[in-house]
Amino acid sequence: MAAQTNTDKETNTVKQKLFILDAHPIVVEGLNKMLEGQEDIQVTGITGDVDKAAEHMKQDPPNVLLMDLAQDDRGVVDLIKKIKQEVPSVAILVFSVHDENVYAERCLRAGAMGYLMKTEPVARVLMAIRQVAAGGFVFSANLLSSIVTGNGLRGAAGARGEPGRLLSDRQLEIFEMVGRGMDSHSIAAKLNLSSKTVDAHKANIRQKLGLDSARELLMEAVRWVEK
Repeated sequence: MAAQTNTDKETNTVKQKLFILDAHPIVVEGLNKMLEGQEDIQVTGITGDVDKAAEHMKQDPPNVLLMDLAQDDRGVVDLIKKIKQEVPSVAILVFSVHDENVYAERCLRAGAMGYLMKTEPVARVLMAIRQVAAGGFVFSANLLSSIVTGNGLRGAAGARGEPGRLLSDRQLEIFEMVGRGMDSHSIAAKLNLSSKTVDAHKANIRQKLGLDSARELLMEAVRWVEK
C-alpha cells in the first residue's frame, strides 16, 4: 500500500511526503533551499542516522526517501533492504557522490527506485522525486544512455573496473572493507559472519580477480577504495 499523501486545503495540491537521509549539513541545506516553494513536495523529516530514519518513517511513512549512501559502515545493499523491510511503501531514491557505474544496479536490485549523482541539476532532482513518487524508475543521464544504447547496467558497471562487474554484493562489500584496512576478524564482527567465512570470501575474490596473494588483494582493494 502506497504511503499516504497530504493535501493542501487551499490549493488542493497533493503533497508528496519526502524524507531526507543525509549526514552532510551542506547538502541538507542545499536540498532545503531547493525544495522551498515546491507546492507538491513536503519534507517530513531529515536525519543522518539510518535507525532514526527507519523509526520515524515507520510512524509516518513518506512517499519518497531521498538517501545518500555514506551513512554508516553497513553495506549499501543491506541498508536499502533494511529500510524496504521496515517501510515497504516508501520509494527509495539514492542521491550520491559514489560512482553510479558500481552502485546503481546493486541499489536497484536491493529495492531502490532510482539513483542520481549529486552533480545532477536541480530540475532533474525535482523531476526524479516526483517520478519515483508516481511509481516510476529514475536513472542518471549517463546510465540512461548506457541502457538505451544496449549496454545495460551490468555493462556500465564493467566499464569502471573488474571488481564492480565480477564480484557479488557480499564480495564487493568485503573487498571494500579490506581496502579500508579491516582484517578478517573486524569484517566478521561487522557482518555477523565467522572469520572462516570471511576468509573463504577473500579466497573467492582473489580467484575471480586473478590475484595471487593476500598482499595483492590488499593493494587492489586499496586502489579500488581510493578511486
